[in-house]
Amino acid sequence: MSQVFKKFPFLIELFFNGSFILLFSLRSADKIPFQFQSGELKDYIETGAFFIPIVIALVVFTNYLEAGSLEEFVRKYVFSLVIFVPLVITWGDVEFAFWLSSAHLLSSVLTIYDDDTDEGIRKQRQGYAIFQGIKLRPAQLVLFSFSAVILLGTFLLLLPVSQKEGVNMSFIDGLFMATSATCVTGLTTFSLNQSFSFFGQIVILILIQIGGLSIMTLYSSMAILLGKSLGVKDRVIMQDLLDISSLEDLLAMVGNIVKYTFFIELWGAIVLTLAFYDEGFEFGKALYYGIFHSISAFCNAGFSLFDDSLESYAVNPTVHGTIAFLIILGGLGFIVLKELKEFIVLRRSLARLSLHTKVVLSISIVLTVVGMLFIFFSEFLNSFDKFTLWEKIQVSFFQSITMRTAGFNTVPLTSFSPFTIFGMVFFMFVGASPGSTGGGIKTTTLAILFAGIRSTLLGRKKVGLFDRVIPSPMVVRATALAVISIIVTLVFILILMLAESETTSYLPIFFEVVSAGGTVGLSLGVTPSLSLLGKSLIAILMLIGRIGPLTLILAVAQREKLPGDIEYPDGKIMMG
Repeated sequence: MSQVFKKFPFLIELFFNGSFILLFSLRSADKIPFQFQSGELKDYIETGAFFIPIVIALVVFTNYLEAGSLEEFVRKYVFSLVIFVPLVITWGDVEFAFWLSSAHLLSSVLTIYDDDTDEGIRKQRQGYAIFQGIKLRPAQLVLFSFSAVILLGTFLLLLPVSQKEGVNMSFIDGLFMATSATCVTGLTTFSLNQSFSFFGQIVILILIQIGGLSIMTLYSSMAILLGKSLGVKDRVIMQDLLDISSLEDLLAMVGNIVKYTFFIELWGAIVLTLAFYDEGFEFGKALYYGIFHSISAFCNAGFSLFDDSLESYAVNPTVHGTIAFLIILGGLGFIVLKELKEFIVLRRSLARLSLHTKVVLSISIVLTVVGMLFIFFSEFLNSFDKFTLWEKIQVSFFQSITMRTAGFNTVPLTSFSPFTIFGMVFFMFVGASPGSTGGGIKTTTLAILFAGIRSTLLGRKKVGLFDRVIPSPMVVRATALAVISIIVTLVFILILMLAESETTSYLPIFFEVVSAGGTVGLSLGVTPSLSLLGKSLIAILMLIGRIGPLTLILAVAQREKLPGDIEYPDGKIMMG
């Protein structure tokens, strides 16, 4: 492709978008040139806002022709796509056209570097070599992917079309809602039903689905699908984490994840649609509510279109039972779901289940039963006093399921005693299982920690589970993950106590931080009243909680031994 053709779209964008930006800035500053009348200038600006998406579409198309492949195009020009989509949605809106065209023009100026001289070619090669030397780890790819989705979601939620009339949402609230949806947490500063239009609710639902799916698929696919070459070190790490030995197995697993996800969500949507229809909803509304809550439940997001979550269905087994079952399936993880399917369909014996599945199932059952008994007895004569015995069992079971990562509630949490609230923190901190849609330090981490404590008390040198020895590096990773998570939680609690000391007491802050870090979504009602700093910190914590376990595992993974490394003799330190 000739250099003139490559530069031509940029020159058009520079002239057209630059003129539009200049005229809009002059009008905003009340410095209208003498040759323009106010009405004429307004017409020019409105016409420019209409044609800007066409100009950027030309740039995007030219970049696509220039790129060697679709993968290269997406990797190099993803920002143009991110700008173009909202431009089309808001076609003709002058203010959005100004900000988006300004951002895109700045991006084009920074990336148009193309010097045909020998010096220019030499600098270009040096720059290319620098960027080639930047190798993102899988954990970094996950972080950047989540951040990009959150920023795009924030912009979409701030569009007037996403909000109901009279709602004025600030940037931090839009960012908070987008982060909570993408990180499938469920904490909200605005009511989905009262503040967001149908379009805004769909945006949140899409963010939930992306967050729920990608946390599984990004585990296995981001490093390979976004990078043609994967280093030996990263291959070993990914194989150790995912039990994947080839690209074919990886693609097959990603395909199965998508298939399982949509099958389960479809089943849940059908049952919930019938349940809501039976409750008196119109069929269209029942269908929409069924789909929304099915996706939200399986993704362990906890977002609800009801202002009181599921409190109106506390004793409706069809609704809360389906929601609970979807939460359980979403929290187990794909590997466990696959083995359970083989166990049921192929009638395989329990002995053939993998160690991972045995640990996940056993810990999940124990936590569910213990949590149910804890809530049942601690609230028996308190918030559950108005329920019958069977209803108390239902409410206790549902709250035991949802408090580990989902965020739905069938009774007001503010009616719980401080004793119950404090006990729930432990279950929220543990969370769901690896490779699932939930957060927390994970059930397997808890199992390894308890197995390590048991081995230490019995004087054993090896840590074992189900007649299998857990490798020492895995024990170290589990310990590091738990300790770092505790430190991060404590730091955020201290900062929020200082920032919100005048408006919020200690227990709600403590509960809010653990809920955000575990991507649970339960709250004692303090989320909307948090300050700007408080909302920012909770949003950061939700992102850390969502990508934290993977990032921390990859960060503390054993480093490849280099030729210059020095091995030191063992040393002893007194403990206890």
